[in-house]
Amino acid sequence: MSDDVVTLTERLVSVDTAPGRSTSPLAELLVERLNALGARVRCQRGEHGGQPQTNIVARFGGDAPAGLVLGGHIDTVPWDDGMRATTEAERDGRTLYGRGTCDMKGPIAAQVLAAASTAGALRRPLVLIYSYAEEIGCHGALHLMADPSLLGDVSGASCVVGEPTGFLPIVAHKGYAVAGIRLSGEPAHSSDPSAGADASVALGLLLRELHELRDALREEGDPSLGLTPPCTTLNTGLVSAGTAANIIPDRAELRVEWRPLPGFDSKALGQRVQRIVDRACAAVPGVTGRLDWPEALPAFRQADDAPIVTFLASRTGHSPGTVPFYTEAELYRGGLGIPTVVCGPGAIANAHRVDESIEFDELEAGVELYADTIREFCR
Repeated sequence: MSDDVVTLTERLVSVDTAPGRSTSPLAELLVERLNALGARVRCQRGEHGGQPQTNIVARFGGDAPAGLVLGGHIDTVPWDDGMRATTEAERDGRTLYGRGTCDMKGPIAAQVLAAASTAGALRRPLVLIYSYAEEIGCHGALHLMADPSLLGDVSGASCVVGEPTGFLPIVAHKGYAVAGIRLSGEPAHSSDPSAGADASVALGLLLRELHELRDALREEGDPSLGLTPPCTTLNTGLVSAGTAANIIPDRAELRVEWRPLPGFDSKALGQRVQRIVDRACAAVPGVTGRLDWPEALPAFRQADDAPIVTFLASRTGHSPGTVPFYTEAELYRGGLGIPTVVCGPGAIANAHRVDESIEFDELEAGVELYADTIREFCR
C-alpha cells in the first residue's frame, strides 16, 4: 500500500497547481484515474487568476442517496526552486517532501485509494469532490455550491474534508475575509507639507484606532467555543502610502483581514470600521476614504454528537477539536445541509513550508481511515 499511495501523491505533486496556474491538467489526471476505478465523473469548469480551473465530482455506486462525501482541494500555495518542497517530490527514508504532499495532495491520494479499495462493497454511494483555488479564497467550493445538484443526492450523507489535522476530528474554526481601505488626499511638493492633503496622516490615525478595535475584540471573545485565540481577530496586514519621497502622500491603502467567530456579526464589525475611517478622514481636511467590506467566508461549527463526529473520534482515539486555519467545511456543511468534519493525515505545521512534507505512515493510515469511514457510512 505504501508505494501505491506515495506514488500517487508524487504524481499529483508533479502537476503545478500554485496560484496563477491552471488546475485543469491535474483534474484531467484525476478524472482518468477515477474513471478507471469505475466512478461517474463530472467536471465543473471555471476560471480564476486568468487561468482555466476545474472542480471534480466523482460518484461511486450509482444515483441512490449517498452515504458519504469526501472532499479536498487540488491547488497549493506558491513555491520556488530554492525550496525543498517543489513539484519534484523527494523521498527521504519514509518522508515525502514536495509542494502539496501534506496540503493536500497526499490526503487526496489517500481518499482515492480508499475509494478504490471499497468500490465493490458499497450499498450507498460515495461522492468525492475536489475543488480549485481553495488557498486563495475557496473559489472552487463557492462555485460548486452555486450548483450543488452536480453532486447528485447527498441529502442523507456525511462529509469529511481531508485537510491535514493529524487525524484529529475538527468541528470548528473561524471565518475569513479581507477588506480594503483606500484614502485619497491631494499631492503637493514635499518642501511645503501644508500645501497638500496628507493621506498618510489619516492612515496613522486609522491604524491606531483599528489596533484599539483589535484589543476590544479580544475582550469580546467567547472562550466556550474552544478556539484559539477565543475571539474574532483583526489584522492590518498590508499598508502602503504615497508615490514618491518628494511628494506629499495623496493616497494610502490598507488591507484588513478578520477571522470571525461562529455566530459573530461581521456586518456590525464593518460598521465599526467605517466609523473609524470616517473619523480619520474628518481629522485631516481634504482626505476622503473608501471602505470595501466583503461578506466573510462563514465560520464552521459542527455539533459533537453527529454520527460522523462520534465515529471519527472513536476510530482515531482523538476527541473533537478546533483549528485556527480556514477550510471548506462550512461551505459544504451549510451548502449541502449535511454533517461535516475536517480530518486527515499530515500535520498543518508541515504545510505551507519551504520543506513541506508528509510521512509514509501518515499516508498509509489515511487510506485505512478513509476506507473504514466509507465502509461505515456507505453500508
